Amino acid sequence: MYAAALAFLVVIVAALTKSNRSALLRPFHTAFDFVGKPVVCLLCVALALMPQALSRVLSPNADDKPTVVFILLDSLRLDHVGWGGSELDTSPRLDALARNGAAFTQTITQAPWTKPSVGTLMTSQLPSAHEATTRSTFLNPKMRTAGESFASGGYRTLALSSNPNITPVFGFAPGFQYFVHDATSTADPLIATAKKWLAASDRASFLYLHLNDAHYPYDPSPKYAGMFNRTGVEAHLDGPAEVAFRNQEVGTFTPEEVESLRLSYAEEIRYLDDQVGEFVEGLLAERDDILVVIVSDHGEEFLDHGDLGHGHSLYDELILVPLQFAWSPALGEKMGWSAGSHGEQVRHLDVLPTLLDAAGLDWPEGALPMAGESLTPFFTKAAKQQNRPAFSETDHLGSPLSGPAGALRAFRDGGYKMIVSAMWQNELSPKRGWLFHLPADPGEHHNIAKDQRALFDEMRARMNANGWIIERDMNALVSAELSAGEKLTLAELGYAEGGEGNGGGDNSYLDPRAVPWIELED
Repeated sequence: MYAAALAFLVVIVAALTKSNRSALLRPFHTAFDFVGKPVVCLLCVALALMPQALSRVLSPNADDKPTVVFILLDSLRLDHVGWGGSELDTSPRLDALARNGAAFTQTITQAPWTKPSVGTLMTSQLPSAHEATTRSTFLNPKMRTAGESFASGGYRTLALSSNPNITPVFGFAPGFQYFVHDATSTADPLIATAKKWLAASDRASFLYLHLNDAHYPYDPSPKYAGMFNRTGVEAHLDGPAEVAFRNQEVGTFTPEEVESLRLSYAEEIRYLDDQVGEFVEGLLAERDDILVVIVSDHGEEFLDHGDLGHGHSLYDELILVPLQFAWSPALGEKMGWSAGSHGEQVRHLDVLPTLLDAAGLDWPEGALPMAGESLTPFFTKAAKQQNRPAFSETDHLGSPLSGPAGALRAFRDGGYKMIVSAMWQNELSPKRGWLFHLPADPGEHHNIAKDQRALFDEMRARMNANGWIIERDMNALVSAELSAGEKLTLAELGYAEGGEGNGGGDNSYLDPRAVPWIELED
């Protein structure tokens, strides 16, 4: 387009200078007279367009591959969607999609807050491997990403994000031909952009859509306000309020205020259900080549263990998240996929391998091998599947309310879950451990590590043997350069620099709902 416009301009200028006999303009006239010849102009246009034409010829053909839509619903905990056990009618449309697709009721995220969690989804690497684990660090540029994988496979690619952590500055842009970030946007305009982009071409496309509506401050639109929250109690949670709450700098939130927050959170989920549900339903009805994955990056705590928000612990309210897949009926028939609900434990690590497997895309031999495995065997029901051991981590130093214990590492397998301080990660990190038997104690309120010390030590040894513990020099990590506006936006949503906590062993105002730990030697 630009080449054609330039050629047209050259012809116009050549015509204008031809009628001007000024000696000063004679050299320009001679030059323009030559390049203004139709044959020369056409040759210039052809040369200008050649790289694009060659790119089309030489790039992999994705014509027979599915269009993949990756929808990230930020901050959505499993038990607040209908198919995950919610007592509220928060997600009727997502529930219907789950019944007709594949839903996983035991999906473990590898981190309890956005940046490291999405880093894992985009790379199939543990947070400590991709290194986007603190407020200011970014995704290691050596990591192979989902965007790069689909782009190299001939896909059109687009990322739309309303979370201030998922931006080009933090390393999430590679592979995306377009990356649109607007931290002020609700789901509606982003989905409208997604619809327009998908409709613009029938080529196979990869869309990443990150919707931040369920993240605090839990401020639902008037249409949804009052749907569930009829308490009449005013409450507001943002980054500064969360910090003040944890540090007991102001009066604590009352149980009634927290319930008001939780119900407003549920109303935001219902808004997302309508927006995302209508979007996905339309795609599946209109096209026969669509594969959709809908997943959350982490959950939210509402005083489950005496705290609020996310990032500070590895309890299930933060790391047990919804994961569901939907597909066009024609695509499902072609691939031999069947709808079903799956109770086996799976991981965020498994999402990218699943998408690449479904799209028939290879992982380069020179790239760091993916740490996850495809979930497509669950879709085909070829054989009985097994639980997959899960690992989670956070470099947050914990909260005085729920027990400053970070950084933390967790291992979940065989019905048991072990949490241990990553005492090598920071000199402030105390030496503490927890063990829970999840079938008997799904809320993780009874630490059995003292009575089952042999099992605790065995779980710890297995976690170490899997190679999941990656010791790093935290001081050597490089921080992204952020503007004052970016820092302010992050702080408002609880992502201020230094927000990983102060650590230490001050238990002077430990909440009664916090779970006592065992002290460890090393």
